[in-house]
Amino acid sequence: MTQAKPPSNFQSEIQTLSNQLQRLHILVDVARSIMAEIGLDSLLGLIMESVTKVMVADRSSLFLIDHKSNELWSRVAQGAAEIRLPLGYGVVGDVALSGKTANIADAYLDKRFSQDFDKKTGYRTKSILCMPINNVRGEIIGAIQVLNKLDGQSFTQNDEDLLSAFSSLAGISIENARAYEELEKERNSLEIKVRERTKDLESAKKKSDELLLNILPEETAEELKTFGKATTKAYDMVTVLFTDFKGFTMVAETMTAEALVQELDLSFAYFDEIVGRLSLEKIKTIGDSYMCAGGIPIPNASNPLDVILAAMKIQAYMEKNAEMKTKMNEPYWELRIGIHTGPVVAGVVGKKKFAYDIWGDTVNTASRMESSGAPGKINISGSTYDYAKDYFECTYRGKVKAKNKGAIDMYFVERLKAEYSKDKKGRIPNKKFLQVLQDLQKKPVQNPLSEKV
Repeated sequence: MTQAKPPSNFQSEIQTLSNQLQRLHILVDVARSIMAEIGLDSLLGLIMESVTKVMVADRSSLFLIDHKSNELWSRVAQGAAEIRLPLGYGVVGDVALSGKTANIADAYLDKRFSQDFDKKTGYRTKSILCMPINNVRGEIIGAIQVLNKLDGQSFTQNDEDLLSAFSSLAGISIENARAYEELEKERNSLEIKVRERTKDLESAKKKSDELLLNILPEETAEELKTFGKATTKAYDMVTVLFTDFKGFTMVAETMTAEALVQELDLSFAYFDEIVGRLSLEKIKTIGDSYMCAGGIPIPNASNPLDVILAAMKIQAYMEKNAEMKTKMNEPYWELRIGIHTGPVVAGVVGKKKFAYDIWGDTVNTASRMESSGAPGKINISGSTYDYAKDYFECTYRGKVKAKNKGAIDMYFVERLKAEYSKDKKGRIPNKKFLQVLQDLQKKPVQNPLSEKV
């Protein structure tokens, strides 16, 4: 008795699933290579090579936005040295401007984008799939597109999901490569200046000053150079932030030591960027915990709002990273953030290796805000809430028991209030809120009290 053959459509579905699995394996394999590439041109070429292969397409292209000229540019489109297009022109320009995905089954039948196709070239563009590329802050930085499926079919929803994973990966990788390029430019510029200077005492002094400013606030470093010591100072209003990765040990056990350090460095480097941009002071990292503060060493009245803004930007980055890791079927860390506002004492400790640090019950309470919080949430104390309540939407959690602190009023920060927000999610401040910050920064704050070291 002969065994019945499975229906042909069943075999077709099995083949489709097999193809999708194979493409997913390729995506996972190339993801690490893409994340490790730091040269922008090499990175763009690697992305295009991988996209064309995984999407089983005839060709692909990636354009980035040049905001200065309001143009799109590419050095990897159709193998050209460089192409420039007006922002909004054609499929890729429209996607980069609108942020909406374009999946076109037959380009010649789509009159909206007819200007993209030139019959004189002899190349028949039929199917197009084009998506925007966003950075970790959700800003559109370009667009990626693939042309003509090799099997002659149109691009499917599975193709869209796959290209979306590439788009997320490209957004993070391109931003990292650009940051590295800027760092290299600054480093090269500094090296040129150093070579031009004579190797005298003045040059040596300059280098030591730069090193000192790397580990100490400028005001403290100047005091240390001038007097040979730095006084501790008491501040009445400082906002302290702590972060901690949930499940760090469990995820770390699945990674090599090298990959673990690279992942931590990537996250903390981004935190440093946000902290610097908002004029906060990084205090230290302790294992997988990150600590910073606002309102020191120069007092200001805006520090509770500055720190909450930094926390929101950090959480947005972690959410984007989790989304990308999920698409690549890789483990990821979730982040708890705790914030408290109150008095602290700040100063320099150590004689051989200086360290700027802060002490006081405010620091302990901020740490409890983090440990009493929840993954993906920003947990603030009642003290910080009093400063933030007019500008942020917060959820009252009640009096929550904190270790060695008793019951404390705690709130989850949900978003900026609509009247102070530029986006629907309430994460990007508008001009009205920025004006509030400027006004608060001009507001006089009691000067810190100096104490003997």
